[in-house]
Amino acid sequence: MSTSKETKTTTAKAAEVKAEVKADTKATAKKAETKTAAKKTTTTKKAATKSTTKKATTAKSAIDIKTSVAVQFFGKEVFADSILEDVKKAWVDQFEGKLEDIKTIDLYIKPEEHKAYFVVNGLSNGNYFINL
Repeated sequence: MSTSKETKTTTAKAAEVKAEVKADTKATAKKAETKTAAKKTTTTKKAATKSTTKKATTAKSAIDIKTSVAVQFFGKEVFADSILEDVKKAWVDQFEGKLEDIKTIDLYIKPEEHKAYFVVNGLSNGNYFINL
């Protein structure tokens, strides 16, 4: 009879081992599901971030505002674009500067004098003006 007790004990131990294996398998499956869900969430977040970045870039490039500035005085009308072009031309012709050296231009328009004074790259004197 001792064999039948040993068989029962072995069967019981085998059942316990099977239960532990099932529990471990379920735990492993849950961990795998959790990892998969985390990866999906991360991938979704990355995709959402990329699409948001693309939208922002597109929105910035879509804003291309054309402007026109005119100064009207004493029956005259002078446009800012033409004043800037005249300043660049004067810088090169009169003051022997190079167009590619220009970093900044500051304009001071004085309609009562019919002149536009300018400062190029922080440099100016009383002779840096153009007639309007």
